[in-house]
Amino acid sequence: MGNLSFMAERMEMVKVAKNMWDRKLTNAAGGNFAYRVANNRVLISPSLMSERKFCDLNACDFLLIDYDMNILEGSGNLSREAYMHVLLLKNFKNIGATIHAHPQFCMVFVAQSKPIRNITEATMKRGPVECIPYTKAYTKELHEQVYEYFDNRRELAEEQPIGAIMPMHGVVVSGPDLHMAYSMLERIEADAICNLFKNFV
Repeated sequence: MGNLSFMAERMEMVKVAKNMWDRKLTNAAGGNFAYRVANNRVLISPSLMSERKFCDLNACDFLLIDYDMNILEGSGNLSREAYMHVLLLKNFKNIGATIHAHPQFCMVFVAQSKPIRNITEATMKRGPVECIPYTKAYTKELHEQVYEYFDNRRELAEEQPIGAIMPMHGVVVSGPDLHMAYSMLERIEADAICNLFKNFV
């Protein structure tokens, strides 16, 4: 492990993965994330990080890839959503990290293909989390639909973390760095909870 590059960034990713699982921001059905650590260099979580490892990862589990998805460091398999992450990280100057997850309360909206409205100050500047057209999971078409969603909101996406719903699948969020992307995930989960319970208070 001593020969691996970007160790500080890898350790940040270890913490994010653990928090995603512990705080029910993803589940065993999936989840993955990526972090641009240099030009044409991306650290990405391995395949089955949730289903097999329950997001309990070590620094060496993360794969270093380039924009062509060649594995430069690491011995695991790439996530099936790797192309989606690369599309965003390669083509947006100020998106430095992306997270795909299945947050517990967001999944109510995901399952019904409904947007998560801004309902707290924490997301007001970032726009609602809206749905892309339903597209079959793990396909190039799905990843390109996600890219199109972000591209259609490029000005906002280059200034703020934003999010998208993949109907019947999960959510995708962005951020200028890993911490801001993770923060966006927590913020939209809070909005999902507030939307669900707003008629009961």
